[in-house]
Amino acid sequence: MLNVGNKVLQQLAGLLLERAGLKITLDGYHSLRLALSTRMPVLGLSDPEKYLQKLMSASGEEELRALLPLVTVGHTEFFRDAKQFRALEQSVLPELLSRARREMRKVSIWSAGCATGEEPYSLALVLAELGALAVEVDLWATDLNLAAVEAARQGRFSTRRAVAIGPERLQRFFRPVEDGYEASPILREYIRFDGQNLAAPVFEKVAPASLDLILCRNVIIYFDLPTIRGLMDRFLAALRPGGLLFLGYSESLFKVYDRFEMIEVDGAFVYRRPLGERPQPPPPLAPLATEPRSGSPESFAAELRQRLQASAEMAARLRGASVADAARTPDAPARRPTLELPALGALAGRRTGEFPAIRPEPTRTGEFPALRPEPTRTGEFPALRPEAPRPAEPSRRPAADRPSGSFAAVRAEPPASRPLAEAPPARPSGSWPQLLPPAERLNMAVRKMAQGDFPAAIDGVKRLLVDEPSDLDALLTLGNLYSLTGRIAEARDTFAQALQREPLCVEARVFGGVAAMQAGSMAEARSELAKALFLEPTLAIGHYLLAQVQERTKDFEAARRSYRNAVAQLKYPQRPLAGHYPEMLDSAESISRAARYALAALEEQPG
Repeated sequence: MLNVGNKVLQQLAGLLLERAGLKITLDGYHSLRLALSTRMPVLGLSDPEKYLQKLMSASGEEELRALLPLVTVGHTEFFRDAKQFRALEQSVLPELLSRARREMRKVSIWSAGCATGEEPYSLALVLAELGALAVEVDLWATDLNLAAVEAARQGRFSTRRAVAIGPERLQRFFRPVEDGYEASPILREYIRFDGQNLAAPVFEKVAPASLDLILCRNVIIYFDLPTIRGLMDRFLAALRPGGLLFLGYSESLFKVYDRFEMIEVDGAFVYRRPLGERPQPPPPLAPLATEPRSGSPESFAAELRQRLQASAEMAARLRGASVADAARTPDAPARRPTLELPALGALAGRRTGEFPAIRPEPTRTGEFPALRPEPTRTGEFPALRPEAPRPAEPSRRPAADRPSGSFAAVRAEPPASRPLAEAPPARPSGSWPQLLPPAERLNMAVRKMAQGDFPAAIDGVKRLLVDEPSDLDALLTLGNLYSLTGRIAEARDTFAQALQREPLCVEARVFGGVAAMQAGSMAEARSELAKALFLEPTLAIGHYLLAQVQERTKDFEAARRSYRNAVAQLKYPQRPLAGHYPEMLDSAESISRAARYALAALEEQPG
C-alpha cells in the first residue's frame, strides 16, 4: 500500500470535511490510504503531497469528486446491518448449505464490493459456526480497489474495527497481533479474494446460473441508472433460480429494475431471482449519448442521486403528491410496489424455496388482518383467511424447525380498495398501527403534520423509527418536524444521525441548511447548502435555497448567480427529495417560476 504521512492525511481529511462535510476520523485514515493508492496512479502521480496540491487547485474539484466514493465505499464493518445478518445466520445460509449438500455441490456466494474484507470474513465465520467446511464453500470476495483487496487478503484488523466480532468469536477465529487481530488460517481458507469491476459488461469469471447468493451492499448508490440496470442483468444471469441478492438498506430497485422478486426473510428485505425463469443474456453496456461525461459534476451527481430516489418516490406517491409522476422517466416503467407482511411461518405444500403471493383485504378499521394458510394440496397456493388479532406476535420458528427449502417470507400485493390520498378511518388518539408498511405509517404522520398536529406527527415518526431505525426518509422527516417547531438543536442532532448512517446524504445537508435559515444562522445555512451542491451540483432546489440565503445576507450579485444556476440546472432531470418538508418547491415548473420571479425582483436592486 502507498506510504502516506499523517500530515497529508490530516490535510486531505480537512479538505473533505470542508467541501463535502465528510468527517474522517483517525480510524478512517486506512480508507484514505486505500483511496489514494487507487487514484494517484490514474493521474500518473507518486508523491502524495503533489496529489494533495492537485486537489486543492482550482481544477481539483473534479478529481476530489472521483476520490470521494472510494473513501466512503471503504467504510465497512463486521456484521453490518443486524437484520440482514440475522436473516443470513438463521435462515438463508442454513438453507443454502442444506440445499447444496443435497445436490452434492458447493455453496456459491459472491461478496461484490468487499472493501477491506469485513463482510466476507463475517460470512465465513457464520458458515464455520453452522458446521460448513471450507471445501463445501466457494466464497468469492471482490473489489475494484486492488489495494483494498490486498488488505482484505491479509485479514488484519485494528482493535477498534474488530469490536463488533465479539470476544468469543475473536478468541475462536482470530489471533492477537500488534495493534489488532488477524484472521486465522482456517477462516481465510473459506474466501478467495480477487479484483473485479462491477461496471464491466461481462463477468468472465462467473458462470451463468452458478451462484446461490450475491451480496452487493452500499455499492450501487455510486452508479448511474444504465450501469445499475446492466449490473442487475448480469447478477440475475449469474444467480441460480431462487438465488438471493442482498443490497444495502438504503438501496432499492423500485422503478429501477423489475425482474427480481422482493421478499422478506426474518425481517430483512431481499431480492430473489424468480424460480424457473430463464434470464435473457445481459446486453453489453453502451454509454448513452445524452449521459454526462464520466467524472464530470453531472456524472457524479447522477451516481449519487440513486441512493434515496426509490424510497423518496414511494413516500411521495403515498402522500398523494405529483412528485413521483414528474420524476418518472420513459425508460423507467411504472411498477406496482410490493408491500411486505410479517412472516407466516411454514406454509403447507410449498415447493422448495417458493413464496406464495398474498393479497390481504383491509378490515373496516384500515388495518391488515393476520393471515393463516388453509391446508392445501401439494404445490397449490394456500387460501388465506383473517385471524382474530392476538395480544402479541408469536415468535418465529427456529431455522432448524423449518421445512427444508423454505424461508419465513411473504410477498404481498397492495390493496386497491382505498385511494392513496384518502385519510384512513379515525383511530384512538396515540394509536399507530404496527402492521402497516413503513411508508404508509410515515404517510399517516405527514397527514398529521398537514393538519397542524405536530406533537402527534413527531410521536408517529419516532415510533416508526423505533421499529425501522434504518428508515432514512422517516429520520429526515423527523428532523424537519423539529425544525418547524423551533427545536433547532434536536433538528441538528437528527440530521447528524442521518449523516452518520449515510455520510453523503444530500437531503441532510439541504434540510440542515433550511433549519439554519429558520434559526437565523446564515453562515451555517450557506455552509450546509454549499456542501449539498458539491455532492449534487445539478440539484436546482439547492441553488434556489442558496440564493435565498445570499439574498438575506444582502449578497445580491451571488444571489442573482444562484437563481440563474437554479434555472439552468432544470435541463437535467430533478429528483424528489427524501424526507417530507411542507411547501418545499417540488417540481421543475415551481422552481423555475420562483427563481425567475426572484431574479426579476433582484434586477431592480442596486449592486
